[in-house]
Amino acid sequence: MALAILVAGPPCAGKNHYIDHHRAPGDVVLDQDAIGAAAFTAAVARLEHERPTVRTWVIRCCAGASARRRFAQRIHADHTVLLTEPEPVLLARARQRPYPHRHIKAVQTWLAQEARDPEPEPQPRPLTRW
Repeated sequence: MALAILVAGPPCAGKNHYIDHHRAPGDVVLDQDAIGAAAFTAAVARLEHERPTVRTWVIRCCAGASARRRFAQRIHADHTVLLTEPEPVLLARARQRPYPHRHIKAVQTWLAQEARDPEPEPQPRPLTRW
């Protein structure tokens, strides 16, 4: 079982929704929006130095494949989940948030950063000859 899971993606991609549907009782969720910046930073620092004893979900936007890899390594993530939605869906969700202009800008910034450093296309596995 994975103990540290990074759930990444743009604002309004449904990271919390995903975790709500996949977490088990007793799992820990580290979400800066929910616990605040100072508590999130302290929890991430603990993950850098010790493995969690319970399954821990870490929510982070992490635009760009390189940034995701670095953050996942930093927290010793066993698994990374990247959630994405088409831009019109993200923008429609952003318009429904309490501060729509802030969320729209955050979505656009994430998409621009991701475009500069996208996830590499999966490479086909070589055929094995018997």
